[in-house]
Amino acid sequence: MQYLRIEHITPGAQLAKAVVGDDGRLLVGAGHKISETVLKRMDNMGFQGAYIETPGFEDIMIEDVIPDDLRARAFEALYKCDYMTCVSLAKTIVKEMKFKETLKLDLLDIKNDKNYEYRHCISVAVYSVAIGIKCGMTEEQLNNLAVAGLLHDIGKFDVKKRVLKAKHVYNDKEMDEMKKHPMYSYEELQDMPAITSVSRNSILFHHENLDGSGYYGIPGEKLGIFPRILRIADTYDAFTARRKHREAYAPAYAMEYIMSNVGNIFDKELVDIFTRQFPFYPVGFTLKLSNGELAVVVSNTGNSMRPLVRKMDGTNINLGLDTDYRSVMIEGMM
Repeated sequence: MQYLRIEHITPGAQLAKAVVGDDGRLLVGAGHKISETVLKRMDNMGFQGAYIETPGFEDIMIEDVIPDDLRARAFEALYKCDYMTCVSLAKTIVKEMKFKETLKLDLLDIKNDKNYEYRHCISVAVYSVAIGIKCGMTEEQLNNLAVAGLLHDIGKFDVKKRVLKAKHVYNDKEMDEMKKHPMYSYEELQDMPAITSVSRNSILFHHENLDGSGYYGIPGEKLGIFPRILRIADTYDAFTARRKHREAYAPAYAMEYIMSNVGNIFDKELVDIFTRQFPFYPVGFTLKLSNGELAVVVSNTGNSMRPLVRKMDGTNINLGLDTDYRSVMIEGMM
């Protein structure tokens, strides 16, 4: 399995992971070949890439931490604004993840910019729960965190469509409207007894920064741990998704941004936990090395900044241990 950006996929390539369309339903199933028509459709729909079966890399497998059908059910519930079902599914996400042997999140969720808001909510819930588990949270705490992650951006559905659909960087007036979405989310949920005040407050403050420079200017000492976790998960997923006004950033770039803003935006202890679970270079991604070689990431079980990779000739190289590659740098990702 190899992850390829959309511009590097050719007609006839066989999908290793299914691609989901605008409505959360299957667009192309795993094992199917991508026709030229489907490839153009994927590009037009705003997909940033896909996982492809490539000769020599068939043994590279990545398992998502939650099943595809659970993602599909959560997408449908969000799409229908069925928030009670979302609460139930958030608890199911916790049950799925709590007893996983590993919570290394190597698999990038393949989104398109038309269904971004819905799938983003699901990813933020999953990422937040992964951090919460490593924080030693109880099941009740994890449930509240998962609900907050899954529903944190529902207020965007109330934001003027011209803002959400804007293909340019938001101007000041549009940005002022976008900054209201945490309050809209909070207000939408405040009369629902099944959603705790902990979850609602976390949703309200998920864009606050430790230094008080967030949307509503709430300083870090007044924030609980849940909004601080959501801030990290929300940022990472937003950076690594393709949007109408920009291409997706590489996971390594998102990680570096989060690490470089520890103390002013993000909580250091939570970022330390986050970086142990989220690799700089996910499995299946193709790296450009400073010696001119290309190599696909095979494993992140060691140092995820220097992963085990496989060159195009089939040779495995541990970038963290192989002395011949000690001075070889990772210059980018395909």
